[in-house]
Amino acid sequence: MINGWLKIALQKNILMRAIKVALVVGSILMLINHGDVMLSDGLSIKEYIKITLTYLVPYCVSTYSSTEAVCAAENMPSINKLMWEFLKKKGCELAHCSKTVFNSLIIRLQQIKNNQNT
Repeated sequence: MINGWLKIALQKNILMRAIKVALVVGSILMLINHGDVMLSDGLSIKEYIKITLTYLVPYCVSTYSSTEAVCAAENMPSINKLMWEFLKKKGCELAHCSKTVFNSLIIRLQQIKNNQNT
């Protein structure tokens, strides 16, 4: 199911829209947030990373919202529901595994205690 969501997210029209949004919104945000540094003494690696993230965030938001809109129009589950189901399933598996380990630990501690008492 998550593969279906990713397939929609990687459609050409969604990718192109997200790139356009990232270029416009990212450029505006980059000038607002980093313009002074760019005009002063130059950019450090840290600044390049921040600028990259400034473009990446609107790209991700656009991709997410476009993909969710397509999913809603086609009666497909949202990524939120898919991830929740995945986490519930994995959480139950993890809880079962933890319970097994915890029970084994308790049994072992009881054996050690019994051996000390005898």
